[in-house]
Amino acid sequence: MPDPLLSYRTATRPAPLQASSPGTPVKGTINLAVTPPPGGQDVYCDQIKVAVPANEQNGGAFFTEQPVFSTSSDKWVITTFAQIAGQELGLEAGTTWWRAIFHPVAEEYDLIRDPVAFGLSGTLSTSTGSLTYLILEHSGTTTDRSSYTNKKAELTLVVTEPVFYLQSFLARGSEATAPQTKFAGGSPVHLSWESNGAFFRLYDGDGQILHQGPETFFTLENGVSNDTTFTLEASMSPETQGNGFEPIYQYATLTVTVTDPTLDRLTVSGLLSARAGVEVAGTLSANEDLTVSGLLSARARVEVAGTLSANEDLTVSGALSANSDLTVVGDLNAHGNVSAVNDDKIFRIRELRGPNGSHLSVNSSVDVLSGCDVSIHDALRVSGHLERGGSTVVADGDRIGLNNTHYPGWLYASAYHEDGDRRKPFVWDPGNRVVESYWQVSRD
Repeated sequence: MPDPLLSYRTATRPAPLQASSPGTPVKGTINLAVTPPPGGQDVYCDQIKVAVPANEQNGGAFFTEQPVFSTSSDKWVITTFAQIAGQELGLEAGTTWWRAIFHPVAEEYDLIRDPVAFGLSGTLSTSTGSLTYLILEHSGTTTDRSSYTNKKAELTLVVTEPVFYLQSFLARGSEATAPQTKFAGGSPVHLSWESNGAFFRLYDGDGQILHQGPETFFTLENGVSNDTTFTLEASMSPETQGNGFEPIYQYATLTVTVTDPTLDRLTVSGLLSARAGVEVAGTLSANEDLTVSGLLSARARVEVAGTLSANEDLTVSGALSANSDLTVVGDLNAHGNVSAVNDDKIFRIRELRGPNGSHLSVNSSVDVLSGCDVSIHDALRVSGHLERGGSTVVADGDRIGLNNTHYPGWLYASAYHEDGDRRKPFVWDPGNRVVESYWQVSRD
């Protein structure tokens, strides 16, 4: 029978395949990749049969039970799988085989343009040596199915004695998802591995045991809070037994990273940049410059021994303490109180204004120190008295009395007319004020 027109390659797990040992069955998986031939020749195929040995009469390793067959493409399906005699495959009598038949779902898919893979997985016997993987191809080089002919290939796979192994140490978000190494803090991390060992210990990055037992999987329901390297230990015995007995171990490591880690301490010798919000639940200390281009939120105290620069909003829900100068290049907005009350502290300001559309209220006495002037470029409105040197200042509309200090007496208006439109003022000599002595100040 001629050789196939298509190309075939295999991959196995474990690699190489390993025989079972008494009491410990070993599962073997064989994936067959089917690809177009090199050179670009069109090949049409409407059926591929694959078969593997089912008993020891084949003279080598075999599968003790019917394997599970599968295909990677929705353009190809499995029509039948069964245990058959070797004569049906054109082989010698006395042998039995596990056979599966694959064919395209429609004639339009006879042309093999893209790779397709067929898989089988099952329990291997305790026999070692070679395992024959038989391929029967029904194909041709034209679209006419009546021109297709049978071709045959035999691939030889090696099956070795059982070897203690530990492999495929992987992390997933759940058992059904693809392997991953990045997780959100606190989200479940499902760990799994492959091994023919009997006992396993799983350690975290601090060397603490997270799990021990015969299982080949473990789920951290609460995940991890920061980047962690797990170490997996496999052995054939859970403990040291007997005098001088030393277990043999296999180790594997796996590092997972956390996209939103929680850290006990963080030391940054260079630039620390945050493209989104930075939340600090404890104390944030900066011995040198701390530059925030976006939002900086602090739920507790923030201590800055050097310069604190904020190019945008700086919101502090708690206390903000600065042991050195606090320089604001832009606007400083305070929605709460601003206090500077210590006797030895000075609050300097170039220009003081009230809120837009509202008055500026001062709820305290104001002392203007010696040598300082107060300039008012518009009206000065006083709802009470205006005093100078302990005495009130006369203002427009006030009623006053005029007392001559040289010739004591109060100036008063009399009822005596000088002429038709004038009256004479007089000074009341007895010293006490009379009703006529009140005068009203009026501004021009």
